[in-house]
Amino acid sequence: MQSSKIPVTLVGLGRIASLLEKDPLRRKPCTHAGVVFGSFGKKHFHFANGVDLQNDRLELFAKDWKVNPKSLFSEIESLPPPQNPNHLLVVSTDSESHFPLAVKALEKGYRFLLIEKPVALRKKDALSLLRKKKKKRATIWVNHERRYHPHYQFAKANLMQGNWGKVKRVVANVFTSSKNPGMAFTGKGGGPLFHDGTHALDLVQWFFPTLQINWAKSFQRKKNQNPERVIAWLSAKPEVEILFEVSGGRDYFQFELDIMTTSHRIVLSNDGFQFLQSMKSSLYQGFNSLVASPFPFPKRILDSAFIGVYQEIVDVIKKNQSFRECSLQDNIEILAIMEKIQKGNLN
Repeated sequence: MQSSKIPVTLVGLGRIASLLEKDPLRRKPCTHAGVVFGSFGKKHFHFANGVDLQNDRLELFAKDWKVNPKSLFSEIESLPPPQNPNHLLVVSTDSESHFPLAVKALEKGYRFLLIEKPVALRKKDALSLLRKKKKKRATIWVNHERRYHPHYQFAKANLMQGNWGKVKRVVANVFTSSKNPGMAFTGKGGGPLFHDGTHALDLVQWFFPTLQINWAKSFQRKKNQNPERVIAWLSAKPEVEILFEVSGGRDYFQFELDIMTTSHRIVLSNDGFQFLQSMKSSLYQGFNSLVASPFPFPKRILDSAFIGVYQEIVDVIKKNQSFRECSLQDNIEILAIMEKIQKGNLN
């Protein structure tokens, strides 16, 4: 008799899979293992297997999460085929390996995949994966976890309902450090745009589905290298103008959406959330000013964006509910825009 819990295989046991859970400053869970082995995960999932090319990662994972080393493998080819049709396979490796590993997982018989962003570095590869997904009748999520963050969800709902005025302008910035850059500056993974900027672009598209690109420019220090900085001007119906920039070489990390409406300014950021609204000015007679107020978040919210991702997976697999967010098609549309921005080419 099969367990009612969903088996989980983690392919890639690095930062987003496991290691970031050790960061004392991050809100938990903040990794795939943190969810699976946490209180929420234990109700719905059980760890089946792990895969990583690095032996030290395998050893550390076994120690940190107290799993049987025999359940860990150094390559996806060694994985046994899934015995449970509801088996979830998570691809949490470097960006350039997402596409080939997802293809191998489908060929092995896995039908539920959660893939870290971006799903591929080229739109044509993502389209190829979409065809394979349909052929295998599989379900694929791409992990843009901010879509499940309660604060972003709350802001989107109020903006779309017009509760905070009509959106006029958005500035979306992702600034990354070259001192501790992770994968963004290794020459792999598409550079800062594909590595980090994809999150901001995904949110912009999520907030404004009619997104189109008007102009773009990329800056690169060396020929044939990934651009260190990209700037784009986008727009969305009916009258939303969006300035989008991803830059490296900073002494800090910042992720921010600055949204200005006819009556409010909403700042959604990794550094916090700001809420300003039009009120009678204390500085200028006969004028209104934007005055900071506490963000009117609801009292009851989900604990974690990562839990939100896995809650949807539970709802789809176990409760046969409809797919809600982070589809492969969404990521294909984002890849198409990123390719144009990266090249600075709108043709």
